[in-house]
Amino acid sequence: MRTAAAAFVVAVVVMMVPQAATAAPLTVTCNGGGCDTSGWYKTNITVAFAWDPVGVTSTSGCDTVTISSDTTGRAFDCKVVYGGTPPSTVEASFVIKRDATPPSISGASFSRGPDKNGWYNHPLGITFNGSDATSGLAGCTSTSYGGPDTGGVSFTGTCTDQAGNVSGSATSPTIKYDATPPSISAALSRGPDSNGWYNHPVSFTATGSDGLSGIASCSSGSYGGPDGAGVGLSASCTDAAGNSSSGGATINYDATPPSVTSSSFDRPADVNGWYNHPVKITFAGSDNASGASCSSTTYSGPDNANVTVSGDCVDGAGNRSGSASSPAFKYDSTPPTLSNIGVSANDKFVALTWTASSDTTAVQVTRAPGTAGADPSTVYTGLDSRYEDRTVQNKVKYTYTITAVDQAGNKAVDTLTVVPAAALYSPAQGAVVHSPPMLAWRRISGATYYNLQLFRGGRKILSVWPVKPKYRLPRAWAFQKKRFKLTRATYEWRVWPGIGKRRANKYGPLIGHSTFVFR
Repeated sequence: MRTAAAAFVVAVVVMMVPQAATAAPLTVTCNGGGCDTSGWYKTNITVAFAWDPVGVTSTSGCDTVTISSDTTGRAFDCKVVYGGTPPSTVEASFVIKRDATPPSISGASFSRGPDKNGWYNHPLGITFNGSDATSGLAGCTSTSYGGPDTGGVSFTGTCTDQAGNVSGSATSPTIKYDATPPSISAALSRGPDSNGWYNHPVSFTATGSDGLSGIASCSSGSYGGPDGAGVGLSASCTDAAGNSSSGGATINYDATPPSVTSSSFDRPADVNGWYNHPVKITFAGSDNASGASCSSTTYSGPDNANVTVSGDCVDGAGNRSGSASSPAFKYDSTPPTLSNIGVSANDKFVALTWTASSDTTAVQVTRAPGTAGADPSTVYTGLDSRYEDRTVQNKVKYTYTITAVDQAGNKAVDTLTVVPAAALYSPAQGAVVHSPPMLAWRRISGATYYNLQLFRGGRKILSVWPVKPKYRLPRAWAFQKKRFKLTRATYEWRVWPGIGKRRANKYGPLIGHSTFVFR
């Protein structure tokens, strides 16, 4: 650079020599070398001029000069005049600048103030400041800081002037830097109410930790709706440097009771719109979040023509609906009653009697064997309390089933067995006998003896009291102090049952009467 400057100075000198001049060139050296006329010197500079002394008539400004103090510009103008016709002049004009004094540094400034509580939490710029009295500042150290986190860090810097002098180092104020959010956890004040669900408001709090600036605050709150599964609860903690972290928990929340939407029966009514044995009623419902399960009831009484049952629903969160009623229904599981059942039989005749309770809607009588063979037949349907069957045969065992039915289809059943026959069966009605007959009749329950009376021509001729339901007529006998014997005639005989001891003279109704002919 100095060589280039020297050449520049020589060039200036040469250019100032007229075309006709014969003067030698003028040279300039700075500290023995070329001169830097555009930059700055940081040391003492000795400026010297040299020229050809032959023919010189005068010089000015060409003394050797040493610059030993700072200057923003020392001007030089060296002229060498040569004699001749016309005379010629060689001239060198330039400026030398010197600055050997480092700039002063006044400290550092930050691009902004702390973010929170004296802490920085994101990158900032640091710039050092200074001044220079001569060449002026070329620049000072600047940087930025974005970590790592620290509880105290400072920075050093310098300033440089235009001459390349560097100031001593300066240290910035200490800063605290924390750009790392705190860690956070959230805790609920209690566990779920039912099946992993909350059904009334729950509070939650956040706790955090921070390894540097420390926790300044954490939020808390409570949740009370709307209902939903997987509801997120959010909380946050902030450290002293202003960094925040969010976190929380997920809960299932349902505070709304379910609703009962319907009820259903496990089967249709049994008979005529009536249920006559236990029926199950199941309720159904809906819930907007956790789902609903509903009650069921099996109704088995008491009997009633207008029954309703109550039910409700519970959702997965434990909320219970209000009570709801089923549709009204009719229930009767109590059969009607049959009482005072009696049967009597005679010659090709059976009579049944009964008393049915007032709730009976029909009485049915079946007989086996039936009217057309061995299979049972229904021989009566109605509401009477007596049935007479005149289609039976003597000495055949018949089984009668009496069934009383009420409106709900409940049944009361009783069964009777009877063998119809003539009450006085031996000898048969109107039979002709040739020897004293064995008179026989149907045994009467409860009879302890019998009274047999024999008539001929309308006149009683015999009265005896056998203990068995039979009696062998003798050929002759005495009655009422008179003697009688069997003769050719038609005889009528009658029998009554005796109750208790004979001396009590207590008799039941006439068992029957019959006739035979003796030949």
